[in-house]
Amino acid sequence: MTTNQIMNLDCREPENQEIIQKVLRQVKPLSKCSDEFIPVEKIERTIKVLCVKYDLFVQSIIPDCHSNEKGIIWRAGIFNRKDLSHLGNAYGLTMYECLAKTAIYLYSITRKR
Repeated sequence: MTTNQIMNLDCREPENQEIIQKVLRQVKPLSKCSDEFIPVEKIERTIKVLCVKYDLFVQSIIPDCHSNEKGIIWRAGIFNRKDLSHLGNAYGLTMYECLAKTAIYLYSITRKR
């Protein structure tokens, strides 16, 4: 699967949650996690490590209460610190999904460098 396909997965479906967990385990700091659900604290730490090491930052995580009638859609904006260029967004229906997709997107960016 490409990063774009992973970013568009609907994590309300159990099989898509499993795919996200498998992809998260491919990110080096999370590769040592057991087969259980990866805790949000480890994802947060991974985001910090990737941002510091590769000069990236997550500008903000914003709730969009108007796009979905049933709940909130979370958006994380990802930027380059050197030239403040916008690299992309990660979206999720839960904060966990948004953080997981943010970590995956950051890892994808770093693999291209």
